[in-house]
Amino acid sequence: MQGPISKMQVTRKPRFSGHQTFTFRYGWLEKGYRFAKEGKSFADESAIVDLGVGKNMVESIKYWCEMMGILEDGKVTEFADRLLDENDGWDPFLEDDASLWLLHWKMATNPIYLTAGSILFSFLHKPEFSRRDVAEAISYQFRLGGKKSPTDQMLLRDIDCYLRAYAGTKRYEKIRHGEDSFGCPFYNLDVVIKMNDAEMYRFYIGPKISLPAEIIGYAIWDYLRRNKSSETLRIQEALYHEFSPGQVFMLDENSLIEAVESLKATSPWENDFDFTESAGIALIRCSIRNGDDLLEKYFRQGRS
Repeated sequence: MQGPISKMQVTRKPRFSGHQTFTFRYGWLEKGYRFAKEGKSFADESAIVDLGVGKNMVESIKYWCEMMGILEDGKVTEFADRLLDENDGWDPFLEDDASLWLLHWKMATNPIYLTAGSILFSFLHKPEFSRRDVAEAISYQFRLGGKKSPTDQMLLRDIDCYLRAYAGTKRYEKIRHGEDSFGCPFYNLDVVIKMNDAEMYRFYIGPKISLPAEIIGYAIWDYLRRNKSSETLRIQEALYHEFSPGQVFMLDENSLIEAVESLKATSPWENDFDFTESAGIALIRCSIRNGDDLLEKYFRQGRS
């Protein structure tokens, strides 16, 4: 059942085009980051040559860089530098699946834009669904906001693009673990799965082997930073509220609690994370001041 429209959603700008129907591909985000870092413009005719792709793909690279927090207002973000800087970035070539989960979080909770992707992971609330279900969830949110919904054609193009990003295509399924420049890295997250029925998809809800506790901890911190004035969060909100870690990562209660308890048992986070249950109320506590500290320690340990 759909809930009421949220303040966070109201502040987002609807954006259901811009990717030119291309999912992002291996190397695109890194390429877009370095292109923008050199002070070049995606609007210049030379961008086609510099990026080595067609005009529509230039637009698509820019779009995905904006959706995942690599670019904002045409400029490289601090987050992008921390992740992708070739000399000192956490993961300059996105070799760790943790980076993909982090980018997935950035995309699904983008504070500027509302897309089929953000609706898919926050407002659908169906374990199994079709493209039409996603379109109806989008239209419902527009009606709640008193606004006219985009055309079906525009919505379905956007939905198709995001579903292909996560669930792949028949061609990509056959070469899933091979070197394929046409596949989308998000396919490997296994969070959206195409069912035997060609029209149906399902979320994989539960623990994710490639999703580190530190990324979940960062998401908890980020959610609290944007939504709450306290250090505690009811577990039901953490699991089911729009733009929450549970929704975006499709976690169940056990996997969320395990991540929190893992952080509590790990130095230096033992005093920053906790899970408590009293009088029937289960709470997650996160008192870390800067979520980037979690990412810094995780990635630096991995690189060392």
